[in-house]
Amino acid sequence: MASFAAPDLPVLGYHKIRGLAAPLRMMFYYKKASFINTAYGADMKETWFGADKPQLLENNSCMNLPYIVDGPIVVTQSNSCAVYLGKKLGIDSGELGAFAHNHTVLDQTMDLRNDLMKVVYPFGAVKTPDQFPAAAKDHLDGSAAGTFGKLEGFVLGTFMGGAAPQSGDFMLFEMIDQHMAIAAAVGAPAFFDAYPKLKKFHATMKALPALAPYFASAPYASWAQNNGLFTHFTGQPASFDYGPSVSETITF
Repeated sequence: MASFAAPDLPVLGYHKIRGLAAPLRMMFYYKKASFINTAYGADMKETWFGADKPQLLENNSCMNLPYIVDGPIVVTQSNSCAVYLGKKLGIDSGELGAFAHNHTVLDQTMDLRNDLMKVVYPFGAVKTPDQFPAAAKDHLDGSAAGTFGKLEGFVLGTFMGGAAPQSGDFMLFEMIDQHMAIAAAVGAPAFFDAYPKLKKFHATMKALPALAPYFASAPYASWAQNNGLFTHFTGQPASFDYGPSVSETITF
């Protein structure tokens, strides 16, 4: 599907959902850095497993989704992609303490995301969509509350690390945004009132002028939060259609 021979721009590849690529897309938009957004949809058996993944495995034996192809560099794994873009785009601080703080935000957010996956997909205890609302409420009251409580105490300024966002902030924003949508859907819209610093952080990120085009884009506004083939919660109307794979050049 994608051409990796000599791409003029970095290629970001993921499922045709927000998921783990949403923060990475946000980072490109934030720095107005053009990129190729490749997203694998309902036909990913052919486009990903049958076409692109075998090519990429030749350069990175750990290949998975998401990935970034940046010239000769092939990066995979979510946090690795985030810190790579943080360095490449000049988002992340080079100071050692800031690096550690930011990576803690990334890791803590990934712990939360892994817990959420047990609720929104049928691979854990929640097997059917009708079980989702009760399981989501338990998640909000349990692991989500625990993690957001930790992160509430980890805020150092306007953003998690101080005056400017780093890669972890983009990952955390997406998780807060998804949890806000879930809380509203299951009748717990006041969930984030208990975390005023994180609530303010989310609102500040949402209001950044550089991100306005991202929030107006289809990958944020129209794509499912989770894989449309399996999830109990897409965050979209019931008429949502996952659709085929797409590859689009985003230029600034």
